[in-house]
Amino acid sequence: MPARHDLEASGEFNMKNFVRLAVLPAVATTAASPVFAAPPGDPQSATPPAQAHVNITKPLTLEAEADLQFGSVAVYGPGTVTIAAADGTPTCGPAAEMTCDFTGAQRAEYTVRGSNNAIVTVNVSDSVLDGAVTTGTVAFHPLAQSTLQLNNAGSAGTTLYVGGSVDLDENTPEDTYSGDIVVTVEY
Repeated sequence: MPARHDLEASGEFNMKNFVRLAVLPAVATTAASPVFAAPPGDPQSATPPAQAHVNITKPLTLEAEADLQFGSVAVYGPGTVTIAAADGTPTCGPAAEMTCDFTGAQRAEYTVRGSNNAIVTVNVSDSVLDGAVTTGTVAFHPLAQSTLQLNNAGSAGTTLYVGGSVDLDENTPEDTYSGDIVVTVEY
């Protein structure tokens, strides 16, 4: 069988078809090979390389400066005594149930130090105040803001105020009650 040639009517060879047939094996070989593959055993680095970062912050410190004081309360029935965290305003329960003397009453004060302008989370937990003489206890519920921005985190620190409330009734034994305020701060 004679070889087939794509000849034009003028007898010229059709180069367009010839080039197409010649390029086809080269394209098939390139498509089957990875474009950026390195030879085996040749280590490659990422381009661009990834970066490692670390942000160093000052450690947080929390220092008690002043205790929370509720004052003195004469109790006839159930009620709650509160010292507001925001402004230290004291509130006495129902007048028919208790009489409050808020002389010396104040909110607790802490100094928080850490990285300037950081916002820290403030955590407070209920605790129990124990009688100094009796075995009586009083439930204590601390009050504080949930976050605090450290605007002056250097040696002066930023002030955190903690208030709280105690629930009392006529069965609360006469005594002086005290206990720890459970407060923590974290980045």
